[in-house]
Amino acid sequence: MDYGVVKKDEVKYSFINGCAETEVLSGALDFIKSYKGIIKEGSNLEGKSRDRVISTYIFTSGKGYVLTKKKAYNIEELSFFFTSMTEDYVIHAVTDLEYTKFDLFLSDYDVENYKASHLVLPLFRKESDCLIYTQDVKKNDDNVQYTVVQGRQMVRLVVGSNHAEEDSGFYEIGHNAVAQYNVCHSKCDFTMEVNGIQFEQKAGDMCYIKAGLPHGSIIPKGHHLDYVYYEVFVKPEGFMKSFPEGPFEDISKKK
Repeated sequence: MDYGVVKKDEVKYSFINGCAETEVLSGALDFIKSYKGIIKEGSNLEGKSRDRVISTYIFTSGKGYVLTKKKAYNIEELSFFFTSMTEDYVIHAVTDLEYTKFDLFLSDYDVENYKASHLVLPLFRKESDCLIYTQDVKKNDDNVQYTVVQGRQMVRLVVGSNHAEEDSGFYEIGHNAVAQYNVCHSKCDFTMEVNGIQFEQKAGDMCYIKAGLPHGSIIPKGHHLDYVYYEVFVKPEGFMKSFPEGPFEDISKKK
């Protein structure tokens, strides 16, 4: 598919022991599966490790904690958890906890390069602990971008989060090697544009953008952009090359 859109209200859940998880955007990429999930207050999600699969949990709403073999991590804000392929884990919800999950299935090439160099798993990061970076696409000083995982740190993944205020937005010509999923949260309410087609994105929504397609965001007055981007190199060898950024264009100049 060139792009796909998931609206929060369209996702249906079936709970077992206080936990529910629904696959979304099925078939976007054959080596990625994506899910929307909820853990009800007081419930536990018991996660099992899987060989050659790295799961990424993006906690977008609620409070709780993650228990691993050696540590416990509090979920008090937008947070990220990357699972180990050899260690089980438990996620406990103190309040109703909403998340988006991505499963990355490793190829032989991925495994080879993972063994050569990677961040130690499991890995937990709060957004407030992530590094802030900047690109030449921002229109005002209120926009903030965080980097969670850079290219080549976690096989073929690049993960980060963007926040932008009203009367802003940017446009990207497209990453020829990188497909992108956006996970909207918090006060998010803006217009997304993919290859000339526009659609609304609000908190709880999600979209997928095929590698190479031009895309951007338009944030009218009184609106906000809050989303996590989960980007993945679509070719096995892609992540070992230079990260194919830009070129970028301020969408305000297109008016």
